[in-house]
Amino acid sequence: MTKLSFTRAMADDYLYVLWEHGKIILMVLIYVDDMAVAGKEIPGIVLFKQNLSKNFEITDLGEMKFILGIQIIRDRSNHLLYLNQSAYITQILARFGILDVEPVSTPLAVKHGLSTSQSPFSEVELNEYLNFSRGIHYLSLVGSLLYTTQTRPDIQFSINLIAQFSGNPGIPHFEAAKRILHYLKDTQEFSLVLGCQGRDAMDIIG
Repeated sequence: MTKLSFTRAMADDYLYVLWEHGKIILMVLIYVDDMAVAGKEIPGIVLFKQNLSKNFEITDLGEMKFILGIQIIRDRSNHLLYLNQSAYITQILARFGILDVEPVSTPLAVKHGLSTSQSPFSEVELNEYLNFSRGIHYLSLVGSLLYTTQTRPDIQFSINLIAQFSGNPGIPHFEAAKRILHYLKDTQEFSLVLGCQGRDAMDIIG
C-alpha cells in the first residue's frame, strides 16, 4: 500500500488513505484478505485495482454488498447507507439453539438487579449453573453478542453489563445474556443508517 502512495491512518491500522493536493482521493480498509475501497471518482478506484493486481492475484466482487458479516444496502437517491447484521444474528441464534424463542421488546429487564452476589460460590451452585447453561460457554455467548454492536449500538449497554460477570457467571447473568438474543430475534432487521436523513431527521450529538 505504501508503494502505491497510501498512508496508514493514525486512528486505524487497517485503514489506508490516498491523498492528493490535501484531499482524500481513496480510502482502503483491509481485513486479512478482504478489502473495501471507497472513493469519489470511479476511474481512481479502477486504477487502484489495476495497480494492485500487478502485485497480487485479486478477485473483484464489484459493489460491496457484504463485509465481515455486515450487509450493506445503498439508497443512492437519498444518499443513505443501511448496515445490518440480520444474517449474522440468525447464525448466532442457531448456534446457541434458540431460533424459536419468544421475542422481547427490550434487551435488558428494567430492574435487572444483576450483581456478583448472583455468581456461584459453591460446587453445588456451580453445578446448578452448568446444568442450566446446557454446555453454552458464557464467554462465547458474550463474544458473539459483542460483535453485533458493530451495527447495533442499542445493545451496547446491556452487553457491557453482562460482560462484567464473565469471570464467574451465574444463572441470572446467563438469563440476561439470553434475553439479549431474544431481543435481537425481535429486532433482527434493524439497521444502522449512515448519511443525511433530511431536515426533519433527529440529530444525536455525543
